[in-house]
Amino acid sequence: MKQQKICIIGDGLAGLTTAAILSKQNFSIDLYSGSKKKNKISDNRTTAISESNFQYIKDNLNLLKANFFWPCKKVNLFFEDKEKTINFLNFDEKNKNLMHIFQNKDLRRKLDKIISSKKNIKTIKK
Repeated sequence: MKQQKICIIGDGLAGLTTAAILSKQNFSIDLYSGSKKKNKISDNRTTAISESNFQYIKDNLNLLKANFFWPCKKVNLFFEDKEKTINFLNFDEKNKNLMHIFQNKDLRRKLDKIISSKKNIKTIKK
């Protein structure tokens, strides 16, 4: 049977996660990167994902030690207008995590390590 080939455009978190997860399905993957630099600038942003997305990523990427994800049971959102700050949304769960927060650079580092170990992923810098 002929091996299927998948092309993924972009090496952001979505592209890297997709490549890492699909690599387990015996696809040949071409991952196109927009940067010719070997080490991209660190992405210091922080991202939050739902509990179900966290479980999917953890299970499908075999992240037994996902110690760079921080569970969050409480969320307060604020709006700032001129001189006053208004708290307009509150979530508080005692028994379950609402989301998991992580720094993009930490997940990217883990994904880069996974992808570099896969023989069926070819990274193409363009």
